[in-house]
Order: sequence, then C-alpha cells, then structure tokens
Amino acid sequence: MATSMIFAAVLAVCSVVTPDTTTSDKEQGKSPEHQVVAIYFHRTQRCPTCKRIGAMAEEAVTKGFEKEVENRTVEFHYIDFQDEKNAELAKKYGIETPTLVMINVFEGETVCLTSMPKVWQLVGKPDDFRAYVQDGVARYLRQSKEDAEQERDESKESKE
Repeated sequence: MATSMIFAAVLAVCSVVTPDTTTSDKEQGKSPEHQVVAIYFHRTQRCPTCKRIGAMAEEAVTKGFEKEVENRTVEFHYIDFQDEKNAELAKKYGIETPTLVMINVFEGETVCLTSMPKVWQLVGKPDDFRAYVQDGVARYLRQSKEDAEQERDESKESKE
C-alpha cells in the first residue's frame, strides 16, 4: 500500500512540474525503466536555510547527473507541502517539515524511498552536502530492482 502511495506521489510530482520544452512530446511520454526521483518538500514560506537547502540539493542532482537528468533517469522536483493541492500528498507521507526524499522507481513503480536528513547538518559545508546528496542518487542508480525491494522490505520490518 505504501508503494502505491509513493508511486502516486511521483505521478503527482511529475504532473506539477512543467515539462522541458526541448523534449518532444513522444520522449516525455516514455519513462525510463529505472528512475531516481529527488523531491524537496518545502513550506510555502521558506527561511533562508530552507531556500539554500533546496537550491543546493537541486544543483547537486542536476549538475552531478547532467546526462541522467537529460534522459530522465534522474529527476529533481520541489513540492510545497503546505499548498492545498499537495495537502493530501503531504498527509499520506507524514511530511510536516521540509524534507529531501530520494525515490527509486522501476518500470513506473516506486520500489523504495529514503529521506536525506543530514542536509540540515551539512548546509554549511557545501562539498559535504553535495557529496551526501550525490551519493544518495548514485546509490539508487546502482541498485537493482531486487536490491531496492529488499531495502524496502527491511525498512518495513524495522518500523514494525
């Protein structure tokens, strides 16, 4: 059930974001077999630190994985979790504070996700911040679907 809710989140995110005008409609409709989606959930009113975390996370993802972003294997999105149109999504995932989340998607299905809480500790250390975020993306890019499923199952077990 959580997997289907996360997949719904990814679909909601993708529908909120304006598509790149340089990509043809045919290319936009075709999702890669494996995708890593980074989402920065933020408040409507953002403090300077929250804005900085969003900008640093976006740069770490988009500049660190330019080729993957171009072919849509890696995506980055901002979602205002306080916006009424995102309220249901925020409630489903328990998003109450600004959070960076990595989602591992295979064949259009969200298989696992992880939050990246250390961004708050590393915001004053740009190199460490970038490495932390890029390591998270790279780890998911390297994962097979089976490994992602195992991570998801282990995460469920640890919460029970």
